[in-house]
Amino acid sequence: MSHKQIRELVKHTLRRMGMWSQEAEELVFLTGMVESGYDYIYQIGSGIARSFWQGESATAKDCIDNYLAYRKKKLDKVCEVMHIDPDTLLEMSDEDLKHLLWGNIIAGIVFCRIKYWRVPKRIPIDLEGMARYWKAYYNTEGGAGTVSHFLEKADKRKDKK
Repeated sequence: MSHKQIRELVKHTLRRMGMWSQEAEELVFLTGMVESGYDYIYQIGSGIARSFWQGESATAKDCIDNYLAYRKKKLDKVCEVMHIDPDTLLEMSDEDLKHLLWGNIIAGIVFCRIKYWRVPKRIPIDLEGMARYWKAYYNTEGGAGTVSHFLEKADKRKDKK
């Protein structure tokens, strides 16, 4: 998988969503790097998490039901970006969302960004800050990932070489 191409897709998607910033682009790209290394599209073992960003259908459903459903302009924009009708997205079941995340790279980017967008703190500009932010708000305190894991994976990126 070309990290440069994934990075371009992240940037393009975030811009089309109207949710781009340099820090957001970096964090979303690195989240995929840390979560899957851009090698896996579902979680090894349980398979519960899908996409390069290892998003769970329950997280996507929460983003839809508790955020997008109340923001028609954002809902319309992200649906346009994912090439999905807004009513279809609003009615998706858990199984539908698993398939969407599994087979639609842009959906993985979209839901990763929305998860971070809903955090009431700014995205840090430094790598260590991003690692702590990822751990607290994406991987969560109970998750298996660590700040050092994030930093190790980030060091293996190939988008800037």
